[in-house]
Amino acid sequence: MAKKNLRKIQIDLRQFALPCPRVGSIEAHSGYGQTPRMGQEIHQNIQRKRVREIPGYEAEKKLSIEFERDQYIFVIFGRADGVIEGSSFQVEEIKSTFDVDSLEHKLTVDDNHPYVWQLKTYGYILYKQTGEVPDLKMLLVSSRNFKQSEIYFDLDVEEYESWLALRLAELVDETKIREKLFKKRVEAAEDLKFPFTSPRPGQVELIENIQVGFVEEKSMVIQAPTGLGKTIGVLYPSLKDSFARGQKTIYVTPKNSQHQVAEEAVERLQDEGASIRPLTITAKSKMCFKAEPLCNPQYCEFAKDYYKKLAENDLVNKVSKLRSLSQKKLQELGEQYQVCPFELSLEAIERADVVIADYNYVFSTRSLLGRLELPLMEPAQKANLVIDEAHNLPARAQDYFSPSISTRDLQNIIPSLAKIALRFQKRAQMLCEEAIELIESYRGESRTIQIDFDPVFELESRLREFLSEYLEADIEVQTQDGVLRLVNTWSDFAQALELQGPEFFQTYQKNRLYGEINETLKVTCCDASRHLNEIYKSFKNVVAFSATLKPFSYSMKLLGFDEETTKCLEFVSPFPKEHRKILLIPQISTKYKDRPANAPKIAQVMERIMAVKPGNYIALFPSFEFMKDVESHLRDSSYQRLVQQREMKADRVEDFLSFMKSADKPTLLLAVQGGIFSEGVDFPGDMLIGAFVVGPALPNFDFEREQIRQYYERSYDKGQAFNYTYIYPAMAKTIQSAGRVIRSENDKGIIVLMDSRFLETTYSETMPQGWFEQGAQELVSGKIISDVTDFWNSINDSIASEVEA
Repeated sequence: MAKKNLRKIQIDLRQFALPCPRVGSIEAHSGYGQTPRMGQEIHQNIQRKRVREIPGYEAEKKLSIEFERDQYIFVIFGRADGVIEGSSFQVEEIKSTFDVDSLEHKLTVDDNHPYVWQLKTYGYILYKQTGEVPDLKMLLVSSRNFKQSEIYFDLDVEEYESWLALRLAELVDETKIREKLFKKRVEAAEDLKFPFTSPRPGQVELIENIQVGFVEEKSMVIQAPTGLGKTIGVLYPSLKDSFARGQKTIYVTPKNSQHQVAEEAVERLQDEGASIRPLTITAKSKMCFKAEPLCNPQYCEFAKDYYKKLAENDLVNKVSKLRSLSQKKLQELGEQYQVCPFELSLEAIERADVVIADYNYVFSTRSLLGRLELPLMEPAQKANLVIDEAHNLPARAQDYFSPSISTRDLQNIIPSLAKIALRFQKRAQMLCEEAIELIESYRGESRTIQIDFDPVFELESRLREFLSEYLEADIEVQTQDGVLRLVNTWSDFAQALELQGPEFFQTYQKNRLYGEINETLKVTCCDASRHLNEIYKSFKNVVAFSATLKPFSYSMKLLGFDEETTKCLEFVSPFPKEHRKILLIPQISTKYKDRPANAPKIAQVMERIMAVKPGNYIALFPSFEFMKDVESHLRDSSYQRLVQQREMKADRVEDFLSFMKSADKPTLLLAVQGGIFSEGVDFPGDMLIGAFVVGPALPNFDFEREQIRQYYERSYDKGQAFNYTYIYPAMAKTIQSAGRVIRSENDKGIIVLMDSRFLETTYSETMPQGWFEQGAQELVSGKIISDVTDFWNSINDSIASEVEA
């Protein structure tokens, strides 16, 4: 009798080898989720040593096995860290951890743990291949001092096969659900239609170029101006491609506030009948029910036994049936079943068709990449990745890998330590003072240093012990709890010391902050491109887009794209040039030494230009100090002034925008380049009719930035190092600032660039196509007020003609 046609399903061993039914809490080394990327070098060093010293030792041994159940053949595959064949038959798994003793205790007390099931599964595969039961060894290695500990386990074949029967039954049910989702996505790809009957000029070309790039299997770096409709223009072909392959699309932005644009694009597609299930990942701090978002079962009842409660209440399937994956709904479920709502949102990732999230969920050291990259049904297929406002990514990624700790950070914690339970106050304050003294032990001039790891890790270990004792006590943890702040601040820095490579350097820095000496230890990442490139390999297609990515050679390098496999495209504004007037005023200098003398001139120019056409204007400066200086010279009382503050809450920002939308009186908004009002904010219609971009906002010339410039000299074109470090980042802010004015076909306004440096080639080469024909000199006016008057007269004439028609 012919064997029935069975479908092969490939499953990574780490996703396969789980307790059945699920047990466990949300905590470090729960064993669920992805394997940390940090620590791989420790594994490799140990494996190399083992190969040299142990006869028959094979590192990263590929192992696989097939299990038939119902209409499926499950192919389980993985790589055992080490296998010794011969007289001593053994399989070894290596786990690196910051706290070896804690993990050893966990695995010794309860072997029903994912790490143990992984080890047993490797052992079972070898048993089925050889007929011999191997010894099972777990090697635990400290990432802070390389201390090692060994734990041995027995492979009870009968016990394993009892577990296996339960796990395969689970997989059958899970696979049937995944097959339905896969089929639904493929069908949705055929039905997915562009949601506008009349695309904007350039939008069709954008979509077609992206589709061609997908066929050619090239990453894409796209510069497109505001108003082109680039969000839906990029998202539509990305979804259509990923759906056709049964996969999802991941859409990331630099700020949570920018999620809305992507959400609205998805809603447009849904309004046209598209069957799309979106998920926006909301920050853990906003989802958490507790005073502090600490994932520790000793402290949080929503973390305790999370995986057990998830399985017992079938919550993954409950979540997958929800029409809305809103923060409110997930919190309601979390409250009902006493589970973490943030983690519950992560359970929904697999069944979401498009996931909208902040950069850090893909690119940071604590990313969700392991969940986001998992393919559905077809291992060879992967999700698509869309990177919005991609000009922000290099700096953001560098920040993820540039931890610091300062005496000021720690001194700010001391007052909150006085509020904790009396019996813990003295020890907490002593530990905090010890941390301050450790930083001060490097005292001297600002310089590059080599941080001594041992005292940092030793203090971190004692802080962790203190935290365990603190959480086990019968106390109520308050918001901004001093002990949690102290331990997390120090631990985050200590763990980041694992970061090594030519792109990293360590510094001691001393400066004055609010009149007091502040001392800082910092690990600086000059260039995160190597890390970003590794991340891209987790996705089928990657599209990075922004209004400011020129020159492309610079963006490609720092974004981590390979020149040979990347396609760069630039699109021009779809709106009539007559709607926009760009002026460049080279008579003004905003260089630091020239600012006091030029502040009155800037104020005067702004007031004269605004007098020609009363309305709402924004002036964007390179610093808060310079902004305040210019403000002090403004005299025109006919304008209401709004001034950005260093720290503004979201509701205050909305108040400013609402005022500009509704105010009868003309308004001047004073803000800084690179700030909350210069990127990702819309000022539609008459809400804004002009922008003054006051100089390029070059980063501060300081010790640390000069180290970064020297790195670029060593790693890239020496002649471009200054541009990479200072000019190109500043010009991205300039162009973003200028982009606030014209954002739709109905917007009309002026853009005034103030500084002679904008005429230099290294500055003007970054400007978008369409700003000038041959060179930036074309933007210089010999009669500024006359040109501005003529522009507004032409706009008025055009409006009058339209009314008559």
